[in-house]
Amino acid sequence: MSKGLLVYFLRLLRSGGLTTLLFLCVAGAHADQFVSRAGYEIHYSTFSSMIIPSDVAQSHDIIRSKERIVTNISVQRDGTSVKATISGTTTNLLEQSLAMTFTEVTEQDATYYLANQRINERDAIRFRIRIQPLDSSQAFDLEFTRQYY
Repeated sequence: MSKGLLVYFLRLLRSGGLTTLLFLCVAGAHADQFVSRAGYEIHYSTFSSMIIPSDVAQSHDIIRSKERIVTNISVQRDGTSVKATISGTTTNLLEQSLAMTFTEVTEQDATYYLANQRINERDAIRFRIRIQPLDSSQAFDLEFTRQYY
């Protein structure tokens, strides 16, 4: 995404709330990142906490730093947000594991879950996330890796 386009989208964010930002992060960085499990779509993304404007980060208790990322998870069924219990861990190249703490955010018709965690420069992070939709007895595991430079 070009710098001019990012500035344009950040201006839009100021009038549209955090949902707009999270959509842009997914669209700009890793579009179409989702998995389908038993009728659910689990959308996920990670991005630098620095792209979140400070006032928005503060209102959602997100720590902004070059050494921190945000993980965003949303669960949908038939195009509608579904509430869930979400837990997870991140593991770096040295096999150091950290628990992720997800916070639920609800805006209008969207519900999503954010975790803010520290990363080391130039690291590959393995994510292991457990998703339990509240309207189902079945839980789903999501695993992916991100390289940070």
